[in-house]
Amino acid sequence: MAKKKLLLIFNPSSGKSAIRQELWNVVNILVKGGYDVTVYPTQRKLDCRDQVRERAAEFDVICICGGDGTLSEAIQGLADIPLDKCATLGYIPCGSTNDFGSSLEIPFEIPLAAERLCTGKPMLCDCGRFNGNPYLYISAFGMFTDVSYETPQRMKNQLGHAAYIIEAIRRLNNYSYSHIKVESEEINIEDDFVVGFVSNTTSIGGMKNRFEYEPLLNDGLLECIMIKNPVLPSDYQAILSAIVAQDLDCPNIVKFTTRKVTLTSSEPIKWTTDGEDGGSHTKTVIEVIPDAYRIIV
Repeated sequence: MAKKKLLLIFNPSSGKSAIRQELWNVVNILVKGGYDVTVYPTQRKLDCRDQVRERAAEFDVICICGGDGTLSEAIQGLADIPLDKCATLGYIPCGSTNDFGSSLEIPFEIPLAAERLCTGKPMLCDCGRFNGNPYLYISAFGMFTDVSYETPQRMKNQLGHAAYIIEAIRRLNNYSYSHIKVESEEINIEDDFVVGFVSNTTSIGGMKNRFEYEPLLNDGLLECIMIKNPVLPSDYQAILSAIVAQDLDCPNIVKFTTRKVTLTSSEPIKWTTDGEDGGSHTKTVIEVIPDAYRIIV
């Protein structure tokens, strides 16, 4: 029986660079699991995207070893390739937070994640489209959302997830709000917001994405959470209590699910997509791409 061809793309800088110590073990597990393995270390930003775009038709599986940002690049690489003509994705989470790995219930222990690639089954997943550009699992604006890409990589490698917390605390006294009109089939409001998320994930920043139902990664919907600007001390307390309890039923928190949402403001709003700089925009259109890719879980 012919072995399946697998391209292993790894980001040497992700997380605390743990994949460097585990690489031989990972390749050994995959070969024993029936794969013919080709290994490629990323050389620059968006290198993963370009490799996937150029080589998706050559392999049965493309396994991404890195953080959610590296996997996001892979999704961008697959965006223009028909589903029946490109490889299935695999994921070995090696980043600092690994929200999407949590959503897929992939083990964070690298050897166990590699074993999952040998025993798991492919599933179809949705992704998002941000002003025409595909993204993996989250687009966000407002307070702390730029922490992930403005925290120095060396600090991430040394401290892991704690690096994000330290950087966020440093910014506590400098937050601002944006006046935004939010339009979708489900909701039409205009208010001042300090932060907002449009996601396809069960975890945001390591916390569970709480809705009345468990968010699914292939239900054709995006989950939206927006926090209004707290004016009174009681507003601060209500928001804090809701976040700590991971219960988002709070008057200061707007949440809904949608296939498409448009956010408009008079001043440009700075966005992040999958932890990377998403640019500044006065009008942002975010929509779901159903069944965008296959991934082994």
